[in-house]
This record gives sequence, C-alpha cells and structure tokens, in this order.
Amino acid sequence: MKGKKWIVGLGLMVIAVLATAQSDLCRKSTEGTSFWFGFMESRNYHSAHFVEITVTARETTNFQVFIGHDETPFNGIYTVQTNSSTRVLIPWQMVEATGSEEIQDRGIRLVSEKPVNVYALNWDANSADVAVIYPASSLGNEYFAVCYEPHVSENNGVYVNGRNSEFLIVATEDVTAVAIVPSKVTDKLVNAGDTIKIVLNKGEVYQVQSMNHNGLTGQGDLTGSYVLADKPIAFYSGSLGTTVPADSGVSAWDHLYEQIPPVPSWGRDYYGVPLKSREQDRYRIMAAQDGTVVHVDGLAPILLNRGEFSEIVLYHNQPSRIYAEKPILVVQYSQSKSVDNAYTGGNGDPFMIVLSSSSQSKNDVTFVTYDSDQIKKYYVNVITLTEETVNLRLDGNAFQSEFSPFPNSQYSWAQLDLNPGTYRMWNTNEDRGFLAYVYGFGGVESYGYGVGFNLDLVLDLGESIDFQGDTLLLCHGESRTLDAGPYFDSYAWNTGETSQQLTVTEGGMYAVTTTTIDGCELKDSIFIYVSHPQTNLGADLVEECYPFSMQLDGQEGFEDYLWQNEAGDTIGSARWYEASQTGEYRVTVTDQYGCSAGDTMNLVIFPVPELELSGENLICGGLSSELNVSFTGAPESVWNYEGSYSWSTDKPSFLTFSDEKLTSATIRAAEFGTYDIYYLLKTIDGCEQADTFRVRFHQTPTSPFTFDDDSKCEGYSKKLIYTGQATDSATFYWDLDGCQFVDTLDWQNYIVTVGAFLDKPPYINLVIDDNGCWSDTTIIPMGAKPNFIMDADNLRGCDSLTVQFSSTLIIPDNVNYEWAFDDGEVITGQHATKHFDTPGFYDVQLTITNQVTGCQNGFTLDSMVRVFPTPTASIVADPGFCYPDSARIFYEYSIDSSFCYWEFDGASQLGAGNDSITVLLEDPQGTIHLIVDEYGCFSKPAQVSLKRKPHFDFFAGNVEECQPASLSFFAAQTDQSLDYSWLTPFSKEEKGESIHLAFPDSGKYDIGLVGLSTFTGCSDTLLKPDWIWIHPKPIAAFDVNYPIATIENADIEFSNQTQFADDYRWDFGDTETSFAQNPQHSYLEMGKFTARLFAESKYGCKDTTEMEIQILPFNVYTPNAFRPDSEIPENRTFMPVGLGADQSRFNLKIYDRWGQIMFESNTPDNPWDGATKNGNPAPTGNYIWISRFFDVQGYEHSQKGQVLLIR
Repeated sequence: MKGKKWIVGLGLMVIAVLATAQSDLCRKSTEGTSFWFGFMESRNYHSAHFVEITVTARETTNFQVFIGHDETPFNGIYTVQTNSSTRVLIPWQMVEATGSEEIQDRGIRLVSEKPVNVYALNWDANSADVAVIYPASSLGNEYFAVCYEPHVSENNGVYVNGRNSEFLIVATEDVTAVAIVPSKVTDKLVNAGDTIKIVLNKGEVYQVQSMNHNGLTGQGDLTGSYVLADKPIAFYSGSLGTTVPADSGVSAWDHLYEQIPPVPSWGRDYYGVPLKSREQDRYRIMAAQDGTVVHVDGLAPILLNRGEFSEIVLYHNQPSRIYAEKPILVVQYSQSKSVDNAYTGGNGDPFMIVLSSSSQSKNDVTFVTYDSDQIKKYYVNVITLTEETVNLRLDGNAFQSEFSPFPNSQYSWAQLDLNPGTYRMWNTNEDRGFLAYVYGFGGVESYGYGVGFNLDLVLDLGESIDFQGDTLLLCHGESRTLDAGPYFDSYAWNTGETSQQLTVTEGGMYAVTTTTIDGCELKDSIFIYVSHPQTNLGADLVEECYPFSMQLDGQEGFEDYLWQNEAGDTIGSARWYEASQTGEYRVTVTDQYGCSAGDTMNLVIFPVPELELSGENLICGGLSSELNVSFTGAPESVWNYEGSYSWSTDKPSFLTFSDEKLTSATIRAAEFGTYDIYYLLKTIDGCEQADTFRVRFHQTPTSPFTFDDDSKCEGYSKKLIYTGQATDSATFYWDLDGCQFVDTLDWQNYIVTVGAFLDKPPYINLVIDDNGCWSDTTIIPMGAKPNFIMDADNLRGCDSLTVQFSSTLIIPDNVNYEWAFDDGEVITGQHATKHFDTPGFYDVQLTITNQVTGCQNGFTLDSMVRVFPTPTASIVADPGFCYPDSARIFYEYSIDSSFCYWEFDGASQLGAGNDSITVLLEDPQGTIHLIVDEYGCFSKPAQVSLKRKPHFDFFAGNVEECQPASLSFFAAQTDQSLDYSWLTPFSKEEKGESIHLAFPDSGKYDIGLVGLSTFTGCSDTLLKPDWIWIHPKPIAAFDVNYPIATIENADIEFSNQTQFADDYRWDFGDTETSFAQNPQHSYLEMGKFTARLFAESKYGCKDTTEMEIQILPFNVYTPNAFRPDSEIPENRTFMPVGLGADQSRFNLKIYDRWGQIMFESNTPDNPWDGATKNGNPAPTGNYIWISRFFDVQGYEHSQKGQVLLIR
C-alpha cells in the first residue's frame, strides 16, 4: 500500500457466520474464541508507525488481549457489539518481530467469551497490510511459506526501500519443537536446505528473514521454506517490503502479510478471478506432494514437486480454474501500481490473498469494506456453482445476472462494485456455499483478503483429471498408493487395512473411514479405473536383403507414439515408422489417460554390395575390350567366395568371354555392332545383385577429299570430292575458310567457290564424327587462283563508323557485285558505302556473278569491321566511407584491353596496378582522377574524393602506479581539426586533448581515445588494452597475542595479517626493529609502546599501521588492616589486588574465624567495605581472605592472607 492515510476508526471486514453452530468436529473456520498470532516486521521509518487488532462479532461479547509467554494483560477487558468492530492499538515495540532467527517474547493471545473474528493491521507510511487471523482450533503443525522475491532499492536512505522475504512462527504451547528448512540463505547465513531446530514456549515468536545484501548469490525469496512442529503453531509469511513483480524499473513497494493455512487444509480445485480494474494478476501455485501436475485453463501443464512453486500471469480476460490431482496452495498477488498504471487509471498497489479451494466454501458471511480516505474503488469477487447463482443474495438482493461461467467448469464468477459499508452475503440453499474475496484500490492504496472460506480438515483420496467425480486412474501393471493423509489417528479401509496408506494394483471401489482423538470422523471413497492399452508390431523377426524397408504400425487410437532403437534413442513419434536398417525397433504407445504399452520387432537386412561394371562403351576400329567390376557397401566376406558370380551376353553367337574373374573379364566380338553384357552376383545369404553394361564396336571413319576443276566456271569455283570411308549416319564438319558452297553434286560432293585474292589463300578442313568415332582432320589448300580482290578504306572506329568497300577483278569480266552485311542489308555494285551506327564486330560477304555464264565466286570475312564503344571512366569507391590509411579502388567496366591512366591529389598509388589499384591517402582527404583507353577510344576524365580515418595517438606520464593513483593522459595529433572523446573504465564522459583520472582500485585498465575530424567527419578509435597497471596498495595489518601484558610475561608474538605485500619492517616502539614477517619481541620495560608495521610490495607500493602495546607491572598490594570510617578513602575498603589483573575473571572471598563467608566479590571494582552479606557491619577482628584470579595474559593466580577490620 502506497502513500496511505488510514482513518482512525478503520472498519475491517467482519466475517459473521450465520449458519448453525458448529456440530461437526472436523469443521474449522476463521471464527473462534481463542487466538494466538503475531506481527512480522514491516517497513518502519515513519514516526506514526503502528499495529492494531480489529475484532468483529455476530453477537455482543467481551474479550481480552495478552502479550508474551507470561500472557501479560493489555489494557483490561474490551467489548465488541453485535455486527460491529473494536480496534485495539498496541505499541509496535511490544509485539512486532524484528530481525531474524531470534526467539522473542512478542506473541499475542486474544480470548473472547463468544466467537469472534480477528484481523491484524501493520501500518507504516506507504506500506501496510492486513491478515485474517485463524483461531487456535484451526491451526496445524505443518506449513510451507509463500513469500515474494525481495526488490532492494536504496532510495530510502539507510533503511533501504524493499527488504527481506520473511516468515513468522508463533507458538501456542510450551516446549514446542520446531524444525525449519529455509529455501534460501537466511539473514544469519543458514544455507538453503539446512535445518534450523528451535524450541518455543507459548507466546514466543521466531522470525526468519532472507539474506539481503547486494551482489551476493543464493539469497532472495523464502517461498518453499518448510516448517514442522510437534504442537500447533500459527504461521505467517510475506515480505518486509517489495514490489510485484520484483523487477528493475518497477516501483511501488508494499508490506506483504498473510496467515498461511496448514497443509492438511489445502485443496485440489481452485478458481482465480481477475482483480477488477487491473490488467493482469500474478499467481503462485505450490505443491504439497512430489509429482504434482497442475492444470491452468489455457496454459501448458505444470509439474511440481513437494514445496516447489510456479509463478504465472493471468490477464483481466482470463478467469481460470487451477486444479491438480494432489493438494496445492494458490496465492493471488496484486501487482505494483507502475506495472499497469495506464490501464488502471493510476489506482493500485501490491497485496497478496491466499485463495481457498472450492471444497472450503461458506454459506453465510457478513463483512465490512475498508473505509479509507485513499480507497477509491471497492470490489468483491464471488465464486460459486453455476446452479447456485440463482440462490445467492447480497443484502437481500439477487445478483445472478452478474455471473459468468468459467470455461469447461461447473462454477461461475462475478465481480461486484461496492461502496464503503457493511454487507451480508448468503446462499438461500443451506447445503451449498460460495467463496468471496474483498479488495480495494485508490492511488497508491490497496488491500485484499478472503472473506468466505473454511479451514476444514480435509480427507480427499483425490481424483484423476481425466475423469469426472471421484475416480483415479491406474495403468495396467502398475500400483498406486492411496493416501488418507497423516492428520488422523485411525484408519479403516474397506479392504481391512488400518494404515494411513493403501497400495492397490487392481481396479474397483476403495473406501476409508478416518478419525481423530478429538472425535472428528471423515469418510471418502474412490473408484480405481484400470487402463490397459495394447499394441502389436506383428512378427518378432523379419529377414530381408538390402535394400529393404517396411512400414511398422503402432496401431490407431493412441495419443502418443514413441519409437526407439535398441540403444534407447528416440527415432520417431508418429503412428507409422519406416524401418530400413538392421536393428531392434521398439514402440511405446500412450493412451488418452497416459498409460503405456509396447512391443518390439527385430529386423535383419542382409548386406548386399553395390556393384558397377566399367569399361569402354565405344571401341572404335577394334573388336575386343576388358570389363571390370567394383564392389561397395558390403564386406568382402559377403560376396567373395567360389561360384558367387557369372558373366553373359544378349548375343552369345557373336560375342565371347575369356579370362573370366570375379572382378574382370575380356570380351571379343565377331563383327561390329552393339552388345549387352550381364553380370550376376549372389551373396552368401542368397541375396542377388546384377548389372548390365552396353558396349559398341564401331569402324573408324577416314576424311580424305580432292579438288577437280570446274571447266565451266574456271576462276570462279571448283569441284570438292569426298574420297574417304564413313557411314551414312556420320556427321561431317567442313571449314571452308571463307569460301562458299555453290551447289551439291551428290552425297558429300560439292561445287565450292575459290574465294577472293588474299595474302593467305584459303584452306579447306574436314573432320568426321561417325557415332562417336572420329576421323583424323584433312586440310587441303584451295590451290586455285581467285579472280577478284576485296578491300575497304577503314575497318576500325569508336561508337560508329562509315566504311567504303570496293572490289577489283584480276581479269576484267562482265560481272555483278553483291555485298551482304550482318543486318541483312544488301548493296549491289563494285563499290559500297556502309554506316555502322552501333559498336560491334561485323562480317562482310561479297559474291560476284558472271552475267553471261552465271558462274559465281564469293568470300566472307568474319569480323571484318570492328566498332568499339568509347569507355566510361567509372571509379568504384565510397566517398562517404572513412577508409583506413589506404583504399582499394577499381575501374568498374574493365576489360582485357583497358588501359587506365590515374592521377592523384593528396594521395598516391601503392604498388603496381592498372584497372585495380591501392591508393595511399596521405591527406585526410585525397582526390583520384581516371582516364581509360580501350582500342584507341579514350574516355572522359572521372574523379572521386576519398577520406580516411584521422591520425592520432595518446600517451601518459606513467603507466604503472600504486593504488590509489592519479594519472594524466594527453592526445598526440598528426591531423588537424580533431575533437577527442576518451574511453575510460569509468562511467563519466571525458572529452578534450588531455584528461586527469583517479584510479582508486588496483588492476589493469584499458584506455582508449576516439578522434573525430571536424573536416571530414571521420572518426577512429585507438584502444590500448591493459595499458594502465595500478598495483594494489598493501593493506598493513597485524595482531598480537597480548596487547596488554605484564612485565613478567612480556614476550609478544606479532601475527602479520598484511595483504599484497612482499617486504616488512617492524618498529616495536622501544628502539628495536625487525624485518621478519612474523616476529617475536620481548619488552624489557613497563609502559605503553606504539608498535608499527611498514609493508611494501615488490612494485614499491607501501602502507603502514600501528598498535599500542601496554606492559604492566604485576604487583599485588595487600593491606593487612582497614577501617571503614577512616578519613582516608583508600583505607575504607579492602581489596588484595593491583595492576595486571583481568577484571572479568576474578573472585575474592572473606571468611570469619569460624569459616563462614562474610563477603564475596567477582570484580576488583567491588572491594569489601566491612559489611556482612546481609549488609550489617562486621565486628572488629581478623578475617581470612582467599583470592583467585587471572592476569591480563590468562595466567592464573591464587593468594590468601589475613586482614584486620578496625572499628
């Protein structure tokens, strides 16, 4: 609760049970006539901090309050009126527990004449909480703490905002033995899991708090701590002050304080209703037994063991059932205001409510909402069976329309808005009840607690989640233990057993009757349902040859399938599994109830090798070949044995085998052709493997040809005659070297032009591919003298080109000229002009035709005309990037014929390079220029400006110093216009050309400098790891065996406890010195001496410390007479001891002459003044004295003598 102002006369909730008087001895509630309770420590830094008790009653009654073991009455008798309340304020110093693990006499007992309800409020500024107090009859012996994680934030000065998780034990009877097992390290450093054993008397309290120091591990939330007592105790848990959740950035701390119900009253079925106006709530769920599976609507199941808890978050639209097969405890938390401040409109703060199970409902309650000037909104959450919503009344009014059903449940819930005041809620059906929780919010104010619930002793054999009603699942072949709980004194099962637990292996109905010595008798029964799933994989053993696979069926109707191999590895999770390897296959199926069955099948797949026939598939010109066989995938022992193989062919009449082996054979064909070769292998297990190889024997083609004159067209063309050998399916590859076929005479015989008059005459080439067999290449020059010349004025250009073509006849004749170009244009005439407007390589063909004879000659020049594009000088570099000292740059469109001409300003080229170079950036910014030449075409110049990271360094006067050190650092710049930021081990930002740093701690430190150029905007970071070495300053410390000694035993041993030192020098204060590490020194004189230790490390770091040594005389001055009424003060008393005695271990006895003790003292400060033990003056006479004492060094002394008492 934050920023609260509580109104004096605060009205707490009144629970008035209007049902008939309790006749059932098993029923317990929050109403009673005798209460033991206590207050946990709360945040206390407000002068108005207080605690108070509020008592409500259904009828007027008197009550009294007692404090502590002696039950000291507090303020006499109080009276509470019917359906009203009475407040009792008690000074918090008397009853509020403080600290940890100390027995304190601060328990509170309240006794009333008639049944009442009691509430306890612990208030402080911005932090208060209220707990409903259980009567002594509802207490138990076994508890688990439910607290919350501490959120420590040092924003409240010394006291600290947010502190320990805590719990409190209050004893109700004398000699109560309590065992405590904390879940985290306690404030007194008891480890988690260790046992604290204490014995409490009635009225004593024992508070346990978590360790709470920054930076320590293992501390925190005490939730799950276990408490067991041999007599009833009251138990409270929560937090001194924390946020919910305890996360960084969450604000609004609050004290959490709730009484925890004993384990026997826990249930299995709970319902969580959202706190109205909050966006989300937190819940903690704790288990009482191992293997508890908790189900929450909409969430995955949660597995908890005994004492474990899970924290979940549910939103405002998630009313949820929380249930398990075993007892659980559920606590609902309101979150801190800052968590959903916008959603709530600013109202809300932490509190915790212990929820009640559906079996602990009540029929009739009267309650009063808090009346606080800070509370703005009041609510009550109500839970009941859906069929009972019509029967509920609030102040006589039905509110059935306010209910909404829980999903998949028989229960419904409602959130009702309230005003401050008194309310009564009841069910008109006296056999049914409800649960209710009242809460309120306002700014930084909040509260909440349950109003409608019982704490009945519960006998519940449980039920399985899968069934409706009292039914438990038992899987076939398993056993299940039915546990009636340890809370009864006798047990009677319908099977005849009389133990607390019953182990069953068969289905059927089981019932138990339990009783306590108090007369409580409870009965419960359970039906055990046995689920017996079965599955069958078929044959136990299957043997097959590789490759083989089979589909294994786990059979339908199951929820889960688990396939495993013989090693237990998981290999599948579906109904079907494809088995394809030798091994054991196991399936485990799980039915809808979680019961399992299994079966096993063994599969043996015999190894079969992969085999491959290899050899030449095509044999050109020959009729024999060798084939080889290779084996993989199986051991040789499987297939290498006599008679394991055979060779055969599809044409046994034309192909024979020789030199047959397991891995090879020679084949010979009688004629050219295609043959299939078969190889068959059989393993020792009878598995067969085969392969087929196709081979072709083919003749090799030949490629000779000749030229014959063409008498008709002499000078224009010739006859080309093929004279070699090839099949009709062969492919002929002719290269005419610019000449042209004019006509085809017959198969592979042509008329070919003789070509143009050139410097190099054309050569005709022929090579033949006959079904994969290739001939040699035949090359024959044309040998005929051509009759024309082709020419052009300019065959190279940039971007575009116009060319003048011309042709000249060697022997004048009447011919036509035809020029053909790549774009399809044809120009006739002896001379032709052609424009090429785009870059490229262009072929030119000229054909001349005799106008009289029709004879033709022609020639094609490939790539006769070449037009090149003018290059674009483009530099690949990033002007916006800050390069290191050099940059790698590229000419973007480089080709093999690119020649790059680079120039530089503020930079230079490193090494060789043409289209890709490395540039050294000498200045912070340099400019690079480029012109490119490709085939004589020059680009326009391009340029780019590049920048580099700045150049700088830094230094320090010293890089090694002793702790603490103060060092100066200086920047050393090479470039101009630089701003500096320093990287230091400290959070403070440092800028400038120099800085000064203090190093309070030892260690090695990184120092770095960031330089930023205001000219280029580039920055660089220079980091020097472990550059600064601060050596630890020695921590000089020593101890002595006797800081005070007597001169008789003045040998002092010095124990050096110095840290981080290597050399030592001692000055004993009496002019004597020593360089030993642990010296011993004898003082020869009495007095006070200052002993000093000078410590120095190997790095020259020094420290010193000193201690005063006092050497005393050991003198016992024993007077032989004294007079109590002497005018001299020293003569009025008797004490036979002087300097050097240990006053804490001293005894003096004075005897009269008959041996009676007249006086005894245990300190030299209490001398004998001449009086007897009863205070009367002793008579004049001689008295015997005996003294026994130890001196300051522990040496024992014993003395005796006589003294004369004079009157």
